[in-house]
Amino acid sequence: MFTFSGLQGGDTIWRLAKTGGRWSIQGEIKQNPGSGPRHAIVSDDMIFTLHEKDNTLTVQKIPPLGSSNDSSILSSASILPEDQPFSPAKFAAAELLFPRVSSYSNFTQPYLYASNRNIGPALDARGDTIAIFTFDSNGTLKLVKHVFTGLVNIRGMQFGGPDDRYLVASGMTQYGGVVVFERTEGGANLVEVARNTQIPNLGTFVWL
Repeated sequence: MFTFSGLQGGDTIWRLAKTGGRWSIQGEIKQNPGSGPRHAIVSDDMIFTLHEKDNTLTVQKIPPLGSSNDSSILSSASILPEDQPFSPAKFAAAELLFPRVSSYSNFTQPYLYASNRNIGPALDARGDTIAIFTFDSNGTLKLVKHVFTGLVNIRGMQFGGPDDRYLVASGMTQYGGVVVFERTEGGANLVEVARNTQIPNLGTFVWL
């Protein structure tokens, strides 16, 4: 049994194992220097990591615990739209989500959703984007689409509803409020269905 813990700014993903009711470090999965791993998701034998400092999404194979097998990066992709950054502006990746896939739903293909944070001072009138990626069995990432949200500095977003059909997101500024998107095209796109600009800025959401 093992889990992963990303240490922001430490460029390391520590591997933890539980023995006798206690957790201890049992190795690490190295990351690119200065990349700032922020959030990670495990799918089968691959780990997908969103890096706050260099605004990238990476894929690595997970070696067996206690082995020295290579965990080099299989694929890396920028989460920023091609026409960014705006000058002067600084960006910082934030949230990474991997909603459920089911052959009994409208969402049969896996997609990853990564949020950008424009922390200024120059802002895009279209707001920050949510970058949608897919990947193949070799771990190769493919950018599907950037969805402009009208939000600035997106931190909190979460899927919910039947089959994780809906995504709620908010920026950490006074711009944009809270937005609900619906997954369409099998998950390859997000379409806005509701927006409330009066709700205070939120960093976390829980679907009930």
